[in-house]
Amino acid sequence: MLKSTLKSWSRKAALATAMVLGVSSLAQAHPMWLLPHEYNLSGEKPEWITVDASASHTIFSPDKALGLDRISIFTPEGGKQRLGSYFKGHRRSVFDLEIDQPGTWKMELKRPTVYFTFYTNKRGAKKRIFADKQEAQAQLPKGAEDVVTKQFNVSTVAYITWQAPDEKVLELTGKGLEIAGPTHPSDVVAGDEVNFQFFVDGQPAKDVEIELTPHNTKYRNDRMMQKLKTDSEGMLSFTPEIVGPWYLTAKVDHKRQSERADSESSLLYMTFDAQLP
Repeated sequence: MLKSTLKSWSRKAALATAMVLGVSSLAQAHPMWLLPHEYNLSGEKPEWITVDASASHTIFSPDKALGLDRISIFTPEGGKQRLGSYFKGHRRSVFDLEIDQPGTWKMELKRPTVYFTFYTNKRGAKKRIFADKQEAQAQLPKGAEDVVTKQFNVSTVAYITWQAPDEKVLELTGKGLEIAGPTHPSDVVAGDEVNFQFFVDGQPAKDVEIELTPHNTKYRNDRMMQKLKTDSEGMLSFTPEIVGPWYLTAKVDHKRQSERADSESSLLYMTFDAQLP
């Protein structure tokens, strides 16, 4: 029993540490993604689609399967749909979803929020503990200085549209890092300019660090990654030249004084499809 408990704690600690390293450097992050086999449906009848869920440095080549217990599926009418059965293998998780309402659907998978407290010990070495501000009070050693607690949020989203796109699932919640139009995620066309706007707690977020990567990195030496930042209004403008799935990573640090943390880092992943002109 003790061995099992220690093993479970070790896995959680390793995940949390990886998240800290990942959010502090996009290049080090272990990207996670939801990859629908179809992003846009145009038929007259409802259809089933298949979605892969994995984490990998090689974009869209599965490496580590994701648990889907925390996935949310939002329907065009504003409701939430329960995920049925799914398969979790070693490399990827897979589920089928019936798209039975016209409009745009949103899938969102969130990691549990993690808190780390960073400090300098009396020997001058920089350390960190897996604890929020309140928990850290009982764990910090005597003489700890430069104590700062940071909250880490990680999520991944994808959008699927049947027939005409709509805006319901793109409405802001006013919480954390979010993405909205003016370009609808289902209206991205290769060769056309795309404009996405980013928000933190409902307000336009400037200087959000963005990475954009087209699919099939496994088959080329140049990943063709673009590194960009949002402007003063939180706007991102780019032109995808390659048809097919793209991977977007958005990262931002911001202050958030609360009982549990002094600041917050948010990492948002999104997949979208650049359609044929």
